Amino acid sequence: MPRHMGKRHTMSEEDPFAHLRNSSPLHAAIINPDGALILTPRVSGDEQSLTDFQSVALKALEIAAKNSRRVTEHLVPGRRGGRLCDKIVIYP
Repeated sequence: MPRHMGKRHTMSEEDPFAHLRNSSPLHAAIINPDGALILTPRVSGDEQSLTDFQSVALKALEIAAKNSRRVTEHLVPGRRGGRLCDKIVIYP
């Protein structure tokens, strides 16, 4: 009988958000007691940090859409017009 009966999964296959669960220079990551992943800019209220966070926000939203996850975005007005995302909550 083979040692591995089922398909083997890598960490990224098991959890598409694995790389976002660890904070980076661009974002802070918090997992609340209910298992929701909360992503925010590294420095709250800093325009450059908020601008830099947008690439993380877009990637998180893309992954959530591909995996049919419910998401809440919080948007704030940008200094140059438009709206910027300053928090994303991804629900389990």
